[in-house]
Amino acid sequence: MPRHLKLALLFACSLPAQAQLPLQQQLETLWQQGAYAEAKTLLAPQVNKKTKDAFLLAALGRTELALGETEAAADWLEKAIKLDMTNAEYQFLYGNASCNHAQKAIMLSALAHAKRCVKAYETAHSLAPAEPKYLQALAQYYAQAPGIAGGDKAKAKTLAEQLTTINPLKGQLLQLELLLREDLAQAEAMLAQSELLQQRPEAYFLIGVEQAAKRDYQAAIRQFQLASEQQVTDRDAQRSRLLALYQLGRAAVLAKTATGQGINALQQFITESQGQLPEFQEWAQFRLAQLYLANEQRPDAEALLRPLQASTKDDNLKTEIKKVL
Repeated sequence: MPRHLKLALLFACSLPAQAQLPLQQQLETLWQQGAYAEAKTLLAPQVNKKTKDAFLLAALGRTELALGETEAAADWLEKAIKLDMTNAEYQFLYGNASCNHAQKAIMLSALAHAKRCVKAYETAHSLAPAEPKYLQALAQYYAQAPGIAGGDKAKAKTLAEQLTTINPLKGQLLQLELLLREDLAQAEAMLAQSELLQQRPEAYFLIGVEQAAKRDYQAAIRQFQLASEQQVTDRDAQRSRLLALYQLGRAAVLAKTATGQGINALQQFITESQGQLPEFQEWAQFRLAQLYLANEQRPDAEALLRPLQASTKDDNLKTEIKKVL
């Protein structure tokens, strides 16, 4: 599935009241601050393989998911839903973890994780059919996944219509995503006609990603710039704006154009995304270094690349760094 549509972007949740309310309050504060490493430190001594507290298991699973540890997240959340099968939020988070882990797994294993993902999303939606984020996650899965993994574009369109009646913004965004899979021009026309979408970064970002996938980098850069200029009023908008900054820089690298604009975008991304989007941080530094090199700023590039080469565990990134040093 496309990275930008990774369903982990739907983290916001409200966990149920528990006896350990002070701990829950501490965790909610840390999650809101993006302090997931601190949340894990708080939880780790209280959770092990024998833990029978669904809240603790789900909380650690959610935290691992935010840290990009999808396998660990899926393991903890699977234990949580076995203890509390009627909790829609736990099902939703387990779906997120399974979908994200499927993207990292080999073929047969990926299919198994994908099927767990859709089953969890379907369960979450059935438990809370009026909750927009569950409906959205399920519809996005149906739209993205192949038929063998439970994908169904007709179901996705039906759910998008339902979502529009519940939450017009999310519904329109979902309809835009579906249009982008069929006709870029129709999606652009929809954005041009929707005042609601024009006030948010998400639509510009989604169209930019599609244009970049078609290697129309100049058009993509314009859309990413528009996305980065929109007002941010909530977490979803903030995420799309930050990702637009990253993708603008990436497009500048691939197109070998708009170097200064790309440098500014990646510098903004790195500064403003601290504690967020951990899976993009190292690549953002590498892309920035590439633009520095293109701009004949080798000392600035090496100042990023040398420490990154020593610290990264990403073999693909190490290979790319070797090519430019």
